[in-house]
Amino acid sequence: MSRVTAIFTATGLLGLVIAMLSALGQQPAPAVMMLGVAMVGTGFLGAVIGAVVELRHAAQTTR
Repeated sequence: MSRVTAIFTATGLLGLVIAMLSALGQQPAPAVMMLGVAMVGTGFLGAVIGAVVELRHAAQTTR
C-alpha cells in the first residue's frame, strides 16, 4: 500500500468516526456530519485511485 493510499484510507476512516459520533448526539450538528461524510467520500475516492495506480504499476512490472 502506497503512502498516498494509506493517507486517504485513514482520512476516510476518521471521517466515518466523526460522522458516527456526531450522529450519536442529542441534536447532531449538520455541518460536522457533512464534514465527516465529505471525508469519507474523499478517502474512498483517494483509496480507489491509489489502488488503480498500484495495480497499473504491478501490471507493468510483470511485463
